[in-house]
Amino acid sequence: MTAVLDDRDHRILFLLQNDAWLTYTELSRQVNLSASAVQRRVERMIAAGIILGARADVALPEPAPPLTLYLLAELADESRQALQHFSATVGSSSAVVEAHYVAGEADVILKLRVRDMAAYDQFLEEHINISPLVRRFKTLTALRSLTRCTG
Repeated sequence: MTAVLDDRDHRILFLLQNDAWLTYTELSRQVNLSASAVQRRVERMIAAGIILGARADVALPEPAPPLTLYLLAELADESRQALQHFSATVGSSSAVVEAHYVAGEADVILKLRVRDMAAYDQFLEEHINISPLVRRFKTLTALRSLTRCTG
């Protein structure tokens, strides 16, 4: 059975395509019909297979990266120029949250946030493994935060 649509049907369809949450009362105001007349028209269009359903377009926030890793690197060269080059290289990555030149077992500590281990492996390939400045490194994986610092 083919449904014949008039101008009001087309207007109802247009309004519902733009906002499926509109009530029959709100629709009725915009097409100058009673709410019950709009409801009958919508039900007729559903029965005829013109309106196939309604959906919600959902904008999900991007989740925070789930992995926090600390990379401790021993550098082959600690000159100012080498540190600047290393800093520029790793600083170009969105995975690097913090970078510190330190004294002790490592020369540099990087705090990284990545979505998964594949993203970490990609970071290593692009920034660490190819760098002649990195003599060796090790990685610590944060399991969870124990405290929240506010300053």
